[in-house]
Amino acid sequence: MNPTPHASPAVATFVLAAALLSAATTATARENPVDPVSNPDKLDYRDVEARRPDFKEPFLRDGVVSQPERFRTIKPGLAQAQVLAVLGQALKQQRGALGMEWDYHFKFQMPQSANYLVCQYKVVFDESQAVRSAVWRRRQCQDLLPR
Repeated sequence: MNPTPHASPAVATFVLAAALLSAATTATARENPVDPVSNPDKLDYRDVEARRPDFKEPFLRDGVVSQPERFRTIKPGLAQAQVLAVLGQALKQQRGALGMEWDYHFKFQMPQSANYLVCQYKVVFDESQAVRSAVWRRRQCQDLLPR
């Protein structure tokens, strides 16, 4: 009887781990999620890309700790100066398809948890510099706001 050489379970596990590690040298964010509830106009958000040596604490995308209640005042028609007074300086300002866009990153404490969720928020202004719309990139962030 000729024994056929087989890799031991430990060797197979090592080979699989090495293959996964080499495949994970770059982490690229997935396609921009389009959620009809939190982002009905399909506004675009900037993704983060990081190579393996860049992985470190703190996280690549961080946000300003905020209270969800303050977002109740951000409604269509609100002036840019009022948005600035409520939310502070935007992380990024650029012209988008619907007008001037201000991008923010906020961090909310999760309910009954010591953990935080980083949320991307976009305020879009019309030609008169009043809020046209304000949207969250992900519905989980919108769901943290009080109703």
